[in-house]
Amino acid sequence: MAQPAWLPPVKASPEPVLRVYNSLTRSKDVFVPTQGRRVDWYNCGPTVYDASHMGHARNYLTQDIVRRILRDYFGYDVNFVMNITDIDDKIILRARESHLLARIVAETPSLTPELVADTRAAFALYLASKLLKSAPAGLDGVPTSDPIDQFDAVVARDASDAAWAAAAREKEEKWGMYIESLAKAKGAIRAAEAAVLQGAGGGVKELVEGAADVLGPYHGDKLGDTIADPVAVSRELAAYWESQFFADMARLGVLPPDTITRVSEYVPEIVTFVEGIIANGFAYEAEGSVYFDVARFEGAQGDGFRHEYAKLQPGSKGNKKLLDEGEGALTGTRGKRNAADFALWKARSKPGEPAWPSPWGEGRPGWHIECSVMASAILGNGMDIHSGGVDLMFPHHDNELAQAEAYHGCQQWVNYFLHTGHLHIEGLKMSKSLKNFITIEKALTDFTARQLRLAFMLQTWNAKMDFKSDLISDVKAKEETFDKFFVNVKARINETAGRGPSADGKHRFDDLEKALLADLHKAQDEFRAALCDSFNTPLALNVLLDLVGKVNLYFAARVREYNIGPVRVIAQWVARMLRMFGLGEGAAEDGAISWGTAADAAGAGGGVGGADFEARLDKYLRALSGFRDDVRRLAIAGASPAETLALCDRFRDVELVNLGVQLDDGVGADGGALYKLVDPAVLVRAREEKAAAAADKLAKKEANAAAERARRLALLEKGRVAPADMFRPPHVSEATYSAWDKHGVPTKDGEGAELSKSAVKKAQKQWKEQEKAHEAFRAWQAAGGAAP
Repeated sequence: MAQPAWLPPVKASPEPVLRVYNSLTRSKDVFVPTQGRRVDWYNCGPTVYDASHMGHARNYLTQDIVRRILRDYFGYDVNFVMNITDIDDKIILRARESHLLARIVAETPSLTPELVADTRAAFALYLASKLLKSAPAGLDGVPTSDPIDQFDAVVARDASDAAWAAAAREKEEKWGMYIESLAKAKGAIRAAEAAVLQGAGGGVKELVEGAADVLGPYHGDKLGDTIADPVAVSRELAAYWESQFFADMARLGVLPPDTITRVSEYVPEIVTFVEGIIANGFAYEAEGSVYFDVARFEGAQGDGFRHEYAKLQPGSKGNKKLLDEGEGALTGTRGKRNAADFALWKARSKPGEPAWPSPWGEGRPGWHIECSVMASAILGNGMDIHSGGVDLMFPHHDNELAQAEAYHGCQQWVNYFLHTGHLHIEGLKMSKSLKNFITIEKALTDFTARQLRLAFMLQTWNAKMDFKSDLISDVKAKEETFDKFFVNVKARINETAGRGPSADGKHRFDDLEKALLADLHKAQDEFRAALCDSFNTPLALNVLLDLVGKVNLYFAARVREYNIGPVRVIAQWVARMLRMFGLGEGAAEDGAISWGTAADAAGAGGGVGGADFEARLDKYLRALSGFRDDVRRLAIAGASPAETLALCDRFRDVELVNLGVQLDDGVGADGGALYKLVDPAVLVRAREEKAAAAADKLAKKEANAAAERARRLALLEKGRVAPADMFRPPHVSEATYSAWDKHGVPTKDGEGAELSKSAVKKAQKQWKEQEKAHEAFRAWQAAGGAAP
């Protein structure tokens, strides 16, 4: 017998395709991994020499969100590689200075005139090379004998001349930071000089720490060659800040990389890689350094293509400022053929700098070469995604592409380049000089990791972001919306379970329920479309919030006759999507209707039974037991119903709130209370805010009553005067009027002239008002004159 015909299904609607904004094309390109479902991704990691800040949070949190979307929503197997830059001019300088300053403190038991003189010399050099060098024109009359007097003169000008101060900061963005460093050093020097005059002991640590910004560079240049093992010194500093960086990332909920590469562990591979670029004709050696030959590379013939330089930012080619920043503070230019050429290998320029062996002599890798080498070592001759901050686009990433393509002889080493946008704080670039520099540690004292992640998700990942107060207000409002949604749904689920199965034979799946499920399916389609649109998280979050609003409207429409089934499905999906973004706290359970709390993340909870369960149950049982005792005492004493109800209200508003239980009277399906489990801190804060609002309302009411009493007293006091006397002395001056009618209304002015009709009419009106006021006064007086 023949098999019946089967009709292949036809899609009723097209499925959106994932497109990613690609810096290489400046457009949203269809995402096509080259190895099936595996995505090879290399991410530029931090240069570890100082504390991680909000710029790092913006970069790595944002990339973590994208990584989670690819892995947990689109189902890709993401192979995530990140480097740690632990060889860098900034690290060398910071490590050298820190080591030498620590050595001074360790080897100098007490302040000496020589140490103070050295610190003064460092102050003078810093002042001249930083502040005075960058000062605007017009700095006249500055003393030349004493550097501290010079500094005071500059500070005075900066404080008194706003236009000059603004010009200074426009010319040098670190101007404010220079002043702050010199001011701190000045204070330390003055204190040390006084201590030396008094013959006081100690004080070395205070002087060194206070003047560290000026002393560090001074002794780095002067004593750098006395460091016995500069490699170990640099590595120690880098290892410390690397551990701090990963601790910060863990606190932010950022997934660790699958593979971590460190420059210091890949120096032999870097040397081999540089040799390969030289062999391919795109680099040259000069006095122990090796430079990439940009002119030789650009336009060079490949296998069916021509090499291109500065693919990411072709307009920045030749930008000397960017090129110099990319080379680093310790990089020389000896033997470099063209200004655009950049160092692949840096010869040791001074004794005391860390160095490794190479065919060209001792030296260290250039900054750009490290990522080309380490990414190639792990991912081969190409990758799907390369990512980093937008500030790395040129020259770092453009040079990285050129090096790798020169070595591999390929046309395109990276398929998709993802650059996260800049972060500004209240409209300004984050900078220590602007005093808006926020470390991750500080940020996490003001905001939760979830709030920071939500804040970054409210802006597209590749756009500039302004971290400001109204953004945080918006974040907290959205967070509260999701919190209340989950609490409400869980309370309804518990209530439904408490009612037991329905026996009325009704399915309760009518038009409202069908519409609610249709809203879910529409939201799921829109959510996918948003994430396919280059991971558009602001739009995706709005889809979830709109769906939450639809559920709230459903509850309002159904009142008590709701069907919890479709609501449960929606809540579970919303929770899964929020956790997919990394917004969850604590471990996720299948079918969970929650995105978790800080208590979940801290490991609160546990199974039923045992000491832990009893300890957690104890406070609830004590509260119930105490409430029962109070009810019994009232009943035995024959208390009124009002007293019993007051006790119930106190139990609801105090004891249960402290336990994290919210009772909503009259909301339950049977007309009783609906209980909700909420973070106790949230309920206590709401109770305190409600009490504060009530107190404020009462205070305003009392103030209004007092004002009304004062007004009435003023009216009564005004009524003390009889209307017949109000226009006569002493209530008016002697020369005001000269004649009155029989009621006391004036008819002539002080010089005997008849008053005008309008003046008489006005006086008559005032007389009538006073008559009423006087009658009220006499009635009040007759009643005993009690306070109104």
